[in-house]
Amino acid sequence: MSRKPKTSTPKAPTIASAPLQDMQGDLKIGQRLKMVREAFGVSQRELAKRAGVTNASISLIEQDAHAPSVVSLHKILRALPMSLADFFAIPPAEEDVLIAAPEDLTVITRGEADMRCLASQRRDKRLQMFLEHYAPNAGTGEDLIVHDGETAALVVEGTIELEIGGKAHTIGAGGGYQLFSGVPYRIRNAGDTPVVVVCAVTPPML
Repeated sequence: MSRKPKTSTPKAPTIASAPLQDMQGDLKIGQRLKMVREAFGVSQRELAKRAGVTNASISLIEQDAHAPSVVSLHKILRALPMSLADFFAIPPAEEDVLIAAPEDLTVITRGEADMRCLASQRRDKRLQMFLEHYAPNAGTGEDLIVHDGETAALVVEGTIELEIGGKAHTIGAGGGYQLFSGVPYRIRNAGDTPVVVVCAVTPPML
């Protein structure tokens, strides 16, 4: 995500004060958003107003009936304010070795564009790994992704279309891409079979 200049903002509430059982296991995006919103003492309507989205959008996300893109979620959390890193680090961890089974990966988005993250609960990590699945014609969304660092990805299955500066690049299985210095981009599944991408970013996005 593109980084914003630091401004004076209210201190975020301590999410760890929430009931322990609410912070265990695979918290879905909607569950996390509702827990955070309530911890800030903000209504759905007020959050929607601050973020410049509809009240229905916030409601659908909290019901896990709609999966927002990472860019859209960043916009909503910024209205609280809360970082994506803190949002996905619930519950936090300090272990130096984190072993993850497939079901342990943190779900960032679900559905036709399914993005999952490794070790999101460590706030101090310097590298972040994503496992991404895209159905035919699915992708990262209309908004361009901007990361102030390096992004490298390998296409494991299928064929993707990488859009940079209005130009599309087709990359098949076994190929990949590496981006530097905040180059805006987006990707989509350009074929008729599912796509699997493994992506690494530094510094972390989330």
